Amino acid sequence: MRRALGPQRSEWAYRHASLLAAGLVVPGSSDRPVVDGRPMLGINDMVNRRTASGDLLGPDEVVSAHDALRACTYGSACASYEEDRRGGSVRGALADLAVLSDDPTRVEPNALADIEVLATVVGGEVVWDAGLGIGDPA
Repeated sequence: MRRALGPQRSEWAYRHASLLAAGLVVPGSSDRPVVDGRPMLGINDMVNRRTASGDLLGPDEVVSAHDALRACTYGSACASYEEDRRGGSVRGALADLAVLSDDPTRVEPNALADIEVLATVVGGEVVWDAGLGIGDPA
């Protein structure tokens, strides 16, 4: 990223913290299938902002794990105009959720990418399970 944009412009890439400070709702996403689209990798990148070589990219744009999670849930629901049905725990919302191996808001920031998705529930039904015994992973 730094090589493509140059040192000055790269500091302005992915301005999550600035957008949040301006009062905007920020969505989270991935560039799947171009890159690995696992949500925890995107959350890790929003919080740690490290390049593949380990350099810090735009330190002023670092956000908390809570803000990154909100971007990938509520923020993404807002981006698709579905915040009344998705992205939060509200009455009448779809029962979509992921069971994680750890709490992203309590682990060290450098451990975020290692959190595994153990199960996924969509519309109240288990659609994927990594061994919890709460459904058919197929």
